[in-house]
Amino acid sequence: MEPALTAIVLCPVCRQKIRPTAESCPHCGAARHFGPTHIESAVCALAGLIILPALSTLILPVSLWTIIFAGVGLASGFLFSHNRFGGDRWLNPK
Repeated sequence: MEPALTAIVLCPVCRQKIRPTAESCPHCGAARHFGPTHIESAVCALAGLIILPALSTLILPVSLWTIIFAGVGLASGFLFSHNRFGGDRWLNPK
């Protein structure tokens, strides 16, 4: 007997049948992940840390403002990563 259509979904990675509440696919090993990974958070935060002070030095000479812009860039890059990768998604195993 086949289960009800609401009791199964397809894995987004391998397209095999899995339960809708599954946290990992038993066929391909893909895992459901919520939010950004550590690497994504670090890359976005470091990009903000570098880009915003670099842009500020085009307008102002290097000063205390450059350090303030670096802190704002770090925080904005971190927040950007949480907005960009904030939902749940399926990641392939490495």
